[in-house]
Amino acid sequence: MELWTKEHAITVLPALAGMLILCVVLRLTLQKKSLETRMLPLKILGVLIVLLEIGKQLTSFSQGYDLYHIPLHYCSLFIFMIPIMAFYRGKHQDKVGGITAALCGAEFIMMIIYPNLIYGAWNVRDYFKGFFDFHTVTVHLLIMLGFLLIPTLDLHTPAKKGEQKAVIIFILCFCAVSATAAQLLETNYNNFYVCNIPPLESLRQAVESVTGVLVAKIFYVLCVTVMDVLFTVGAYWAYRGLRRLVAGKTATPV
Repeated sequence: MELWTKEHAITVLPALAGMLILCVVLRLTLQKKSLETRMLPLKILGVLIVLLEIGKQLTSFSQGYDLYHIPLHYCSLFIFMIPIMAFYRGKHQDKVGGITAALCGAEFIMMIIYPNLIYGAWNVRDYFKGFFDFHTVTVHLLIMLGFLLIPTLDLHTPAKKGEQKAVIIFILCFCAVSATAAQLLETNYNNFYVCNIPPLESLRQAVESVTGVLVAKIFYVLCVTVMDVLFTVGAYWAYRGLRRLVAGKTATPV
């Protein structure tokens, strides 16, 4: 279970350094601007992610569609949530912001701890050889940038209550859809069909050999769901801590 590879180190770390520099420059430039002005970088990011996903889907269709490309993965949620947060203005925009920040935070943490689970070293090596590899690496780096932009530009103010509940409900709904599709299509969305972490996959197979396929599947899906919820909620609180650290006592206009 290799957490980092050489390929990840020579791409993620320099990219992260560039993101931090960009965020500092944007904060110094946009800190006193209105929310709509501060939201512009996230809008650009959201449009880029959507365009990249359209390119991925068109490429998949042109090659004989792969069911794995249906956007039912955890990282597929950003295709929807980052643009919605960037452009939506309504009564639920605070909850949308909280959910998006939590999702981005979860992906950011995984990219720091275990990037080799998010995408493989071969994706980096083949970055310029195929669109799928280019898409995979680029989108995940853009999501990392999105997470840094939200607190840096003060794009969301966490609510005093109700936001964590919204995050939990959102993840539970996602898990219900993704897990069901994974079983019906026998496709590994969000690790709901098999586990990409070797020790956990060995454990899943061991449980299946004892309990049978159906019981093992139900137990496994429930475990993945609980881990998704706990990890996302943990990321949400990590985001709140980062926001307090970045914002300090500085107020920004809305």
